Amino acid sequence: MDHMLSTFNLLEKRDTFSKSLTGGMKRKLSIIIALLGGSKVVILDEPSSGMDPVSRRATWDLLQQFKRDRTILLTTHYMDEADVLGDRIAIMVDGTLQCCGSSIFLKQIYGLSSL
Repeated sequence: MDHMLSTFNLLEKRDTFSKSLTGGMKRKLSIIIALLGGSKVVILDEPSSGMDPVSRRATWDLLQQFKRDRTILLTTHYMDEADVLGDRIAIMVDGTLQCCGSSIFLKQIYGLSSL
């Protein structure tokens, strides 16, 4: 747990009630709680939304580490995030699945160098 708190620069807040944390700190704490539960499947809704670039990268690093032994399903509007984190990426438009595949597959289909 200390490793996760340290990753998000929250170690000094470990004895602070969550109601006293900023919105960004609460978002980071929510990710930590979701991962600490030990579930085989973790669902995250836009986990890095509203984070600064350094915090986004820390979130990505933590999720990369924890996806080794569990399934992480997340939603995102950031295509770079989907590219970095997703083993399989599904693109939805107006609630309808448009395509699904690996980052490499989607890049080949749509002729993009990056998503």
